[in-house]
Amino acid sequence: MSFAGFPQDPAALTADMLTAAMRQIHPHASVDHLRVVDTKRCGEGIASTADRITLAVQYRGAARELPEQLVLKTMLASPRAPTTMYENEVRFYAEIRGDLAIETPRLYGSHFDPRGGRFGLLLEDLALRDARFPSAPEQLNVAQVERLLDQMAELHAAFWQSARFEADLAWLPTPLAGGMADVFNLIGRDLIVDQVRRHPEKATFVAPLGRTLEQLWELLAVAQRTMAAEPSTLLHGDPHLGNTYLLPGGSAGLLDWQLVGRGCWAHDVTYLLVTGLAPEVRRVEQERLVRRYLDRLGGLGVVPVPEFDYAWRLCRAAALWGLMIGWLITPPANYGWAITVANLERVATAVTDFGTVALLEEFAARSVAG
Repeated sequence: MSFAGFPQDPAALTADMLTAAMRQIHPHASVDHLRVVDTKRCGEGIASTADRITLAVQYRGAARELPEQLVLKTMLASPRAPTTMYENEVRFYAEIRGDLAIETPRLYGSHFDPRGGRFGLLLEDLALRDARFPSAPEQLNVAQVERLLDQMAELHAAFWQSARFEADLAWLPTPLAGGMADVFNLIGRDLIVDQVRRHPEKATFVAPLGRTLEQLWELLAVAQRTMAAEPSTLLHGDPHLGNTYLLPGGSAGLLDWQLVGRGCWAHDVTYLLVTGLAPEVRRVEQERLVRRYLDRLGGLGVVPVPEFDYAWRLCRAAALWGLMIGWLITPPANYGWAITVANLERVATAVTDFGTVALLEEFAARSVAG
């Protein structure tokens, strides 16, 4: 039974279609009946670049390993984001997810159409495990951030300097090329300038840095070149607070892998720290948390583990991405203004606290002198 893709209208999704999708992974799956339970559209403050359809599913025969509820992540209208983001996530789940022991949703079927950019991911419904999905107007506690950093260490250690980056995973974007890096390189600065023009409130987060958007854009390029020169590992790519979830018992996980790529560990760690903790808590805990993450890397077999002082400079340099690409470039309609402002406040404060601008100007001067 071949699978041609998920329909644009949820009402057109049939049991046979779902069966064909699931048989990619579970050859004996046989869906008898399905029902749309809920639909969350992107732009409603929950989903920013894709829609999520919750499906109740009944099977024929024994299906103990198959869940009675699934989430279809797809687009019900035209793609809202560059289609490379959707392709990245489909390929992550199809080609990488099975090799990871980290806490992230399980896959039950997927499809990507390179001609039109339409995609679909049939994922476990985390609500069945009573998952909670935090967002930036709230904050994580330190123990929850520790659990997420543990997941990152597992992810990064598993692919540290992996030979697969030159083989079957050569398609993964880097900080400088491929995937969304190509999009950002082409139009990223213009998109940020346009966003600040449309939403002047965003300028209030830039003004204290004492640099123009064009100057900050050039410094972001310095940061990206710095990250690209470091040992590569598999990156989540976009681990802000809204792309995490919390489970009963204290465990935590990562979701939404549209910006998955390879690059420097500091990108992921920094973005989680500065969006996950209130600034006053982050200032107290940040160095201890980075040291803890580095210790976890060593315990997982990474050799050599980055030395802390150098590692901390990388974290300071990495913070600018969260301001520029993370939230200045993001239309408020994607998440709503409250979440957008909360994230902007946290990432802009971190850039100031870290002295990121001066540090990157130092890197740039050294590059010219060298």
